[in-house]
Amino acid sequence: MNGAQAEEKNKQYVLVVDPNLHDRLDTCLLLLKFGRNIFTAGTAEEALEYMNLAPPVAVVAVTEPGGPTLLSRIKNDLRFLNVPLILLSSSPDPSLEEEARKGGFAAYLRKPLDVEEFYRVVQTVIEKGPRRKIRIAAYLPASLADPRGAGQGHITVLSEAGSFFRTLDLRPKGSLLSLKFELKGRAIEAEATVLYSSTFDEGPSKEPGMGIKFRKISHEDRELIRAFILERIREGTAKLSTKN
Repeated sequence: MNGAQAEEKNKQYVLVVDPNLHDRLDTCLLLLKFGRNIFTAGTAEEALEYMNLAPPVAVVAVTEPGGPTLLSRIKNDLRFLNVPLILLSSSPDPSLEEEARKGGFAAYLRKPLDVEEFYRVVQTVIEKGPRRKIRIAAYLPASLADPRGAGQGHITVLSEAGSFFRTLDLRPKGSLLSLKFELKGRAIEAEATVLYSSTFDEGPSKEPGMGIKFRKISHEDRELIRAFILERIREGTAKLSTKN
């Protein structure tokens, strides 16, 4: 991604429409932890004011007091035809999901939200190549080793599938290495592959380091990473839940 593309991506936002302030804040906090820019609205009218200024990449709206109303108004405006809507509802009525599908919503989710399901839905409706595993910002001291030698750095992005290892000592794409770091008092070790590397020269939004995919990691270590990520995601949210 070049500088212009990165700047354009930073301008993209998800619009959250919910008349309940506490629910709206919970949803927004979760999206922020997913790395999304957001705007919020309490009514369909407020939502359309934002959309008239700049279309969002997605709208997350509740069923009341006007999810369908908002949808119908958006569908009648050619500028917003390609904006996906994710419908949230606390109603136990199973027919609402079918109505949402027929009504043109991109997805239907029940509140309280399942964190991982919500992440997958947001990724699917926004990204061309959606990630399945939640990624979070982190700052974990770590070390790597390969036939070339050992190196020190920090994990600044973490998921069950891999990490971003911040360092100036880069390895070529495809390199195999061993990555070690500590999480909640436990030593984690994984065999990994370098997917890409970046440097300061690629633009102000790039930090130097390597994107790393875990090739081999124990089930216990992967589950610990998953639990750590969900714990961090839930911090500060009052009503979000996860399925176990």
